[in-house]
Amino acid sequence: MGGSPRRAARGRAWAGLFFAAILLALAWALWPASGTKEPGGAAGVDVAAPPDPPAPGPALKPAAAEPKLPPLEELPEPIQRYLAATPYPSTSGRLSEQHGDLLRPNLRHERPHPIPDTLSDDPSGVVSVLFTADHWHYEGPATVEARLAATRGGKPVPVEVLGAHAIREGRGGLEGQPVPFEFSEHGDEQRAAIPLQRSFDDHHGPILLWVQLQYAPGRVHSEELRIFYTPESRIPGRLTGLVSDTLVEGNLVLQAGIEVFEPGFYRIDANLYDAAAQPVAFATFKGDLDAGSGVVPLEVYGKVLHDAGIPGPFTVRQIRGYRFLEGRYPDREQLPPSGGEHVTRAWPVSAFGDEAWVDEHELHVVELMLEDLERGIALDLPGLPAPGEQPGPRPPDDDVEVTPNEPEEGSESVTSAP
Repeated sequence: MGGSPRRAARGRAWAGLFFAAILLALAWALWPASGTKEPGGAAGVDVAAPPDPPAPGPALKPAAAEPKLPPLEELPEPIQRYLAATPYPSTSGRLSEQHGDLLRPNLRHERPHPIPDTLSDDPSGVVSVLFTADHWHYEGPATVEARLAATRGGKPVPVEVLGAHAIREGRGGLEGQPVPFEFSEHGDEQRAAIPLQRSFDDHHGPILLWVQLQYAPGRVHSEELRIFYTPESRIPGRLTGLVSDTLVEGNLVLQAGIEVFEPGFYRIDANLYDAAAQPVAFATFKGDLDAGSGVVPLEVYGKVLHDAGIPGPFTVRQIRGYRFLEGRYPDREQLPPSGGEHVTRAWPVSAFGDEAWVDEHELHVVELMLEDLERGIALDLPGLPAPGEQPGPRPPDDDVEVTPNEPEEGSESVTSAP
């Protein structure tokens, strides 16, 4: 393609030709390829075939069809920045220390906060309290490890627990009778172990933990904490660990074993670490699964690993997931996480694809941007990286803690089965 798109204002005829060429390229990029495409990677790389039979799943097809989009540098600068900011699919991307929610899934994030009655102009008199637990969601015969502590001016404040109980919570609010539990003193904090199966084996959903404490003579304060429980009778399946790792069209496909008790729409996530135990990438599967034993494909998009420049072997950890219950409350049944670590083969960096991900939505956005250019509308989009700036990693729409008043929105549907 000759010339620069920035000259579009010089004549509508040239702009029309440019726009038509782009639309033709987009149509080619979206047209299904016929025949069999050889796996990506450099010549001489030993690429393993998928297991027989391969597990069907949502394909991560690179947008490398020919002819493709014009070279990035020939597109208007805002479009360059838009495409450069989204080089990976939402189901796979770089993983770094800034993704604490993915690196430490199911970890709570409560922080000490001031007791309102102690707020004053004198910060040294403010008492702060922390009431938290070891996890957000629990499955089966689990025990909640709760902690309670208070400080004033950075120093521990002894507290006396006047009462504590757990009570189930439904769509309309609290239900049933409170189940009391006890705290015991451990150093500067109070701790409680709350077995869930004994009192809540017929309850699926949030459980409210409540505690009343005395932090000074005659000074009483109450705290609440919610957890989410999937009783053993509602656990929809079992994750059995990594089955194999293969290379398909330049993407690293991790086959995660699963035994499905209840068919339905599932989301499965996993993290990938390098030989030095540093985070590298995440992968997500979303799709319908039938009952029975099988595998789900967790595909790490090739460009993610190519850009990281880190060869295998990789360690797969924190395989986790849930069954999504559309239109129901609660809207999910949690799977117990897969324990242990699983090491892949020593894949070289040259085996991974380097094509930027461009999906149908992004192509449509480019089409709209080009239409605006043709009409003389400036493309000044907020939130895009500055010219030359490296795009940040794009984590998936990972789990959000669900409360009775704010159920999580559903995921998009993908049809697949093991």
